[in-house]
Amino acid sequence: MIGRFKEKGKRKSQRERKEPEKRKLRFGRSLMSRYMILILCAILFVPVVLPITSIIYVVVVNNTSKGSQAPYGDVTHITNLWSKESMKLDEAAPAQIDKRMKQLQAKYPKSSMYRVNEKGETAFILGGEGVEVSESPVNGTTMTILKWTLNNQKKEETRIPAVWDVASTLQFMKEANYRDPLTVVSFIGGGDQNKGKGFMVIEVPRYLLQKPQSNWPMELLYLGLVMTIIFLVFIVMSILFFARIRKRLIRLQTAMITPGKEGIPLPVDIRRSDEIGQLEDSFNQMVYQLTDSRLREREEEQFRKRLIAGLSHDLRTPLTVIRGHMHALNKEALSDKGSSSLARMEAKMDDLSGLIDNMLSYNLLASGKYTLKLEEKDVLRIVRETAAAWYPVWEKEQFDIDIDLPDEPLIWRVDEQGMRRILDNLLQNVIRYAGDGKYIGISTERIQERTALVIRDKGPGMQHEIGAKGTGLGLSIVDLLVREMGLRKKVDSSPEGVRIFIY
Repeated sequence: MIGRFKEKGKRKSQRERKEPEKRKLRFGRSLMSRYMILILCAILFVPVVLPITSIIYVVVVNNTSKGSQAPYGDVTHITNLWSKESMKLDEAAPAQIDKRMKQLQAKYPKSSMYRVNEKGETAFILGGEGVEVSESPVNGTTMTILKWTLNNQKKEETRIPAVWDVASTLQFMKEANYRDPLTVVSFIGGGDQNKGKGFMVIEVPRYLLQKPQSNWPMELLYLGLVMTIIFLVFIVMSILFFARIRKRLIRLQTAMITPGKEGIPLPVDIRRSDEIGQLEDSFNQMVYQLTDSRLREREEEQFRKRLIAGLSHDLRTPLTVIRGHMHALNKEALSDKGSSSLARMEAKMDDLSGLIDNMLSYNLLASGKYTLKLEEKDVLRIVRETAAAWYPVWEKEQFDIDIDLPDEPLIWRVDEQGMRRILDNLLQNVIRYAGDGKYIGISTERIQERTALVIRDKGPGMQHEIGAKGTGLGLSIVDLLVREMGLRKKVDSSPEGVRIFIY
C-alpha cells in the first residue's frame, strides 16, 4: 500500500509539471485588439488613404518629374530674372550691357532681346532661333520687324521702331502684358526711368513658359492602380488574419478527434496567449483530467479483479470443508426436520457455489483471461443436452415445458462450455425471476435472415424485476460470452413474458 501511494504521488507530480502555467490575457495580444486594428484600417481607408495617395502623386510624382517643368521656367521666373539683370547693369557701359545680353540669349536661344538707350534709340537687337529679323519703312520711319512662329503655328510680329517716343513707348508697355510672346520691359539700373540709362526688353514664346498638359488618363490609371494595390493589401491582411485563426482552430479540432494510445487525445502546444490559446489551455486541462480519470479507473479495475479473484479462492476452501461435514451428516440418523434443514443448506450451498463461479467467470471475461475454443458445433444438440439436465428442476417447480427444435442441425462457431454457460444462466434466470409463470419454451425463429435460438417465459417481464433479489452477474456473463463468441442477443420484454433471442 505504501508503495502504491508513493507511485500515485510520483504520477501526480509528473502531471503537475505537464500542466501549463496560467497566463493572463493581455488586450494587446488578444484577437479582439487585432480585429479592432483591422476594422480601424478599413474605416480610415477612404478618408485617409485616398487623400494621401493624391498628395503623393501631386507632390512627389509631378514635382520630381523632370519633364513636368517648363523649358524656360514660368512667367515669374523670367520677369524676376530680367529685373535682376537690369539692376546689375546699372553702372555698366553699353558694350558690357550688350555682352551680357548675348550671354543671356545663349542661355535662352529661342528668346529675342533688344535694348533702347537713354536717347530713345534702338541700340541693340538679338533675334532668337526661328525668328525672322527684317527692316521695313513704316510712316517714313525705319522699323525692325521680328516675325515669330509660335507653337500653334500662329504668326506674330514685333515692330521695333528705330526711335522711341513717349506715346509709342507707353503703347508698347501697355500691350506687353497681353502679348504672345511674353514681353518683359525693365529699365536699366533697377527700374527707375529717371536714371536715363534706357531700358531692355526680352521676348519669350509663352509655350516655353507653360507646363505640359497633364495626362489625365495616366493620372487616373495611377490613382486606380494605387487604390487597387492598397485595397488588395487590405483584403490579403484580412484573409491572412482569419486564415491563421482557422488554421489554429483546425489544428485544435484535429487534436480533439485524433485519439492517442489510451484513446484520449494528446495535449496541444500553446503558441500564443490569446483567446484561442486559452481554449487550447482548457483543452489540455481536460486531457489531463481524462488521463487521471483513466488511470484511476484502471487502478480500481485492477483492485476489483484482484479482490474478486481473492474472494473466490478464499471462499472455496471453507465451502469445501462445509460440504464435507454436510456429507458426513447425511450418513447420520436425523429427524425429518433435520433432514429438511440439511437439504435446504445443501441447496443454498449450491447457490453460493454458483455465485462464486459466476464471480470468477465474470472476472476472467472482463480481464480477457477467459480462454474460448471456438469450433463448429451443433448448437441444437447442446441445447437438448442442457434442457435434459434442467428437466428435473422444471418438473419439481411444476413448469409447463415447451421445447420445439428442428431435426436439422444448426451449426455455429462457438465454445461449447461457453454456450452451456449461456444456456444455464438464462434458464436459471427463468427459474429465479419468472417462476410465477410456470412456463419455459425453447424454439427457433428466423430473425434478420438468420436462425435464432429463442428462450421464452411467461413471467412479469423485466420491468418488474427491479425489486427482485440478485447480483445481475448471470446476465453480465451472458453478454460477455455472446460478444466474445461473435453472437448477438436480443431481448423482447412485455407484461406477458420475456423472449430472449440468441443468433
